[in-house]
Amino acid sequence: MSRQRPYRSFYTPPRFEKNPAPDLRYVEQQQHTVKAASFRRRVLLNDSEYRVFKIIEQDIAAARRGHHVFAQVSLGEILASQDEDAFRSINSKRIDILIVDQGGWPVVAVEYQGSGHFQGTAAARDAVKKEALCKAGIRYVEVFPTDSAEQIRSRVREQLGWKAAASTSPRHPVRA
Repeated sequence: MSRQRPYRSFYTPPRFEKNPAPDLRYVEQQQHTVKAASFRRRVLLNDSEYRVFKIIEQDIAAARRGHHVFAQVSLGEILASQDEDAFRSINSKRIDILIVDQGGWPVVAVEYQGSGHFQGTAAARDAVKKEALCKAGIRYVEVFPTDSAEQIRSRVREQLGWKAAASTSPRHPVRA
């Protein structure tokens, strides 16, 4: 009668790692990692966000006041703080749509509150963004999937201080 040995598992720590994790603090390692990887392009905005972007972009362009619209802007590119921890807290966060004035200064941030904005810590992340933007003097507008094009335009115009879309007198927003 043959006896089978019971299966036993032993952990043997490796003497060396075959593929150690790259130290991405160094640009050479970043370059090596990128060369070894494959990439594909992705859309910048989902369909709902893009719908809102087009509404705002068309309205801003039609007003002919020199404002411009950008999508998926990093807060670290438009906000500064002498407090390094505060800056690190906002640096990688993004705003869905940003409106800048004639001089390129950010004046209104638009956050699309689609289904993805209500998952996990999204509300807390939005609160951090809103607080930092407010402290920098950048107005904040929330847009929801149920909002009509006219509601979106109206909210944005109100934050820009525009009475009506047809008005063409230039307005210089107060800068923080």
